Amino acid sequence: MRRLLVLALTAFPAMAPAQTYTDIYWELLAIDGQLTDIPAKLRIDVDNVLAGAAPCNRWSAANGATLPDLDLARIRSTRMACDRLADEQRFFDALLVMKTVTLDGDKNLILTGPEGRSMEFVLDRTDLQTVCKTCAPTD
Repeated sequence: MRRLLVLALTAFPAMAPAQTYTDIYWELLAIDGQLTDIPAKLRIDVDNVLAGAAPCNRWSAANGATLPDLDLARIRSTRMACDRLADEQRFFDALLVMKTVTLDGDKNLILTGPEGRSMEFVLDRTDLQTVCKTCAPTD
């Protein structure tokens, strides 16, 4: 019986786990199809909370929808000041209007909103193979 079980298990190749975008820190790459240097991170927890770091503050937001849909009513953040508060506000303003989240491949996370709005996050901005999938092609 034991030998039969081993044969049965080796007869089928191991299946790779499904790719997921939760519980991973994603780095902001682009807003509305334009590369940005705003140092911001996003993590989507399995309990439907988004959190991360913006240029000056740590932040979190409860998602009122079921993933992959987003419905962020407000963002809570710490209240530290720095010289990039305008960039932080731009990041928060864009994040609040995002309505869906999609994994594009295994390295790009794309949030989309109304009227073509988007935010793109990647696993590693410094990776030379990182490609912006929402940016206009360059010649």
